[in-house]
Order: sequence, then C-alpha cells, then structure tokens
Amino acid sequence: MKVPFRLLGRRDFGLLWLGEALSQIGDSLNRVALLWFAYQTSHSTLRMSFVGVVQTIPPLVLGPLIGVTLDRLRKKPALVVISLARGALVTAIPLLSAAHLLSLNLLYLIVFVLSVVGAAAGPALSTAVPLLVEASDLTAANALVQATSTVGVLLGPAVAGLGISLFGISRVFYVDAASFVLFAACVGFIRLPETVVPARALLSLRELAGDLRAGLTFLFREQTGILVLTLVTGFQNLGASAFIFMLPGFVNSDIEAGSLWLGFLWSAFGLGMLLAAASIAMVRTGSVSKMLRIALLAPVLGGVSIAALSFVTVKLAAGTLMVIIGWSNAAFNPVVISVVEGCTPAALRARVLTTFNSANMAAVTIGMLAFGWIADRIGNDLTLYGIAAVLLVSALALGMVMRIATTRRLIENLAVSP
Repeated sequence: MKVPFRLLGRRDFGLLWLGEALSQIGDSLNRVALLWFAYQTSHSTLRMSFVGVVQTIPPLVLGPLIGVTLDRLRKKPALVVISLARGALVTAIPLLSAAHLLSLNLLYLIVFVLSVVGAAAGPALSTAVPLLVEASDLTAANALVQATSTVGVLLGPAVAGLGISLFGISRVFYVDAASFVLFAACVGFIRLPETVVPARALLSLRELAGDLRAGLTFLFREQTGILVLTLVTGFQNLGASAFIFMLPGFVNSDIEAGSLWLGFLWSAFGLGMLLAAASIAMVRTGSVSKMLRIALLAPVLGGVSIAALSFVTVKLAAGTLMVIIGWSNAAFNPVVISVVEGCTPAALRARVLTTFNSANMAAVTIGMLAFGWIADRIGNDLTLYGIAAVLLVSALALGMVMRIATTRRLIENLAVSP
C-alpha cells in the first residue's frame, strides 16, 4: 500500500481526496433522502421514480455544453462554486418544506437544477486530478478517487436511514449540505497549478459552436483512439450496470435467500470495489499499454464470474464470486479514464471527459432497461449469460484496440499534453 499512502500524504491531493470522500457520503445521503421525501410527499412509486429520471437528463443532454464551459474556467474556483451551489440547493429543500412552500413539482425543479450543477462536479474533479499528480501516478490517483464513491455507497445509505429515523429527514438534508461545504473548504486550501485560461467564460453561439467543434474534431479526426475507448467503455458499462439491478431477483429465485443475504452479497460486491481501488492504486505506471492490460483483465474476470453465478447455490460461493465481480466493476473505469485524461490536451480535457461520461451514462440507462426487460421474459439465468457475454465481448473489443494500437500506433499516437 506504499503508493496510495504516498499520494494521500501529499497535502494537495490528500485534501482533494478527503473533500471528495465527504462529498460522496453527502451524495449518498442526498440520494436516499430525496427518494424518501418524494415518496412521503406523493405516496407514489412512479412519482418517486421521476426523481431518478430528472437526475439523469442533465448529464446526458448538457454534458458537452458543460465541458465547453469547464474548459474555459479555472478548476479550483469552479470546484468551490459548484460544491457551494449544491449545498445551497440541498439546504433549500428542508427550508421550503418547513415554510410549507415545497410542492412535488418544485422538488423536481430543484432536483433538476441540482443535477445540472452536479453534472459539472465529476468532470471538474477529473480535470483537477492530472494537475496534482504525475502522469505515472494518474491511474493510482483515479482509483483512490473512485474509492470515495464506494465509501459513499457503503456508508451513505446506512447513515441516511439511521439519521432519518432518529433525527428526521430535514437534518439529513442539512448534513448533506454540510458535506458539500466541507468539500469546498478542502479545495480552498489546495494549491492547484493551472495554465492561463480565457478570462471570459460566457460564450456567444458562434464561440460555443466553435468550441464544441474543436472537441469533436479532436475525437473523430485527431485522436480516434480515445473515441474507440469511449465506445468500448460504454459497451462494458452496458452490461456491468445491468448486473447490480438484477441482484435482488437473482438472490430471491436462484439461491432462495432473503434480504439479509442480499445485503451480504451487496457488501461483498462493495468489498471487491474497495479491493480494486487498493490494488490499482498500487500500480505506478505511465505506460498506456500496461494500464490497458489491467482494463482487459477486469471484464474477463467479471464475465466469467457472472456466468458462474447461474450454477451456484451455495451462498458463500456466491459471496466469493460477488467480490470478484465487484473488483471487475471498479477496476475498468479508473484505468480507461486515466488513459483519456493523460492523452487529452488540458485545454480540451473537460469537453472530452463530459462526452465520455455522457456516452457511458447513456449505456448505463440502456443496459438497465434492456436487461430488465429481458429478465422479465426469459429469466435470470439466461440474462446473466447475456450480461457475461457483453463483458467478454467488451474485453475482446479492447484486446483488438490494443492490437491495433500496436500495429497502427492508434494508442501510442495519443500524445500526452500538459
């Protein structure tokens, strides 16, 4: 664990990591509290689900525009403003509710604005990380950053549920808002070296179109390797995202267990994600080909383990496979994101990352809907085989990309820019 501790011991990256860990816990609190509040207000599962729909739209639709804007802003002030804005919006929910001014439609509007602001948070963070660590530490740094989301997933829902039952939902929202303020405070003490950026962030339509065209030209003409990696990652996430939503049905029908074992398997999945973050964080390499070999291994192990689940009836064996699947799920994206970050010029990085995120979010949505529909019609076992096949095909596609990179210099021609 020498490398992870060395990175966390660096003042600036350590502060950024601590702030993001607190923010991720706040995000998980917010997710649970919003769904609970929407259901308590409407007493309708469908209306509650609209919260998720409203949260998904902005990153999908506005991603490229957000990327253009972020590329014209200094990252440290942007991170502070984004975080404080999220805190203010979350605080508004209990305040409006206490004043009896919060309708369900107004809640949807606040969630939408919160999602617009939140859609900029991830790319802004991703563009800041390469400025704080050397290229050889980028994969380790991204793995550590991803580990914060795992911590949030593991701790946030439990803390939210306990907090709502003991102190009420309003105080949970206030704690969530405080987590964003703490993130802004951590970022405020960071020394973030940045190159000069345009002084004017507001764009005319012509400038906006020009900046968007520059990002697309980079992807489609200059560095097609990044575009190919984006497509392969989207295909991998199409299967990986669908699996976790099939887990309750698998537990109930295949291993005939209840909610206690569902929680155990979910925790095993989370343990695998933490192990992935720890193992990848120990990798110190600036070689694109070496990093891609790690990404190649992840969907292979995940696909084989998911297929094996259909044959498993012993609960502990299922738990072991879930650890491997969790590792697979968390080991792929940090590696690919590190390649994309390191191979994209700093001036275009936010545009490329938001395009990358938008493509993957679209794939996640399609995967959840498609495999959910398939499971209802042909059963869990065949659906698990389908998900496993998607992961294995994505590994095959990545292997072909790596081979093309060797013979045609597709990946090697991705120039690392300052």
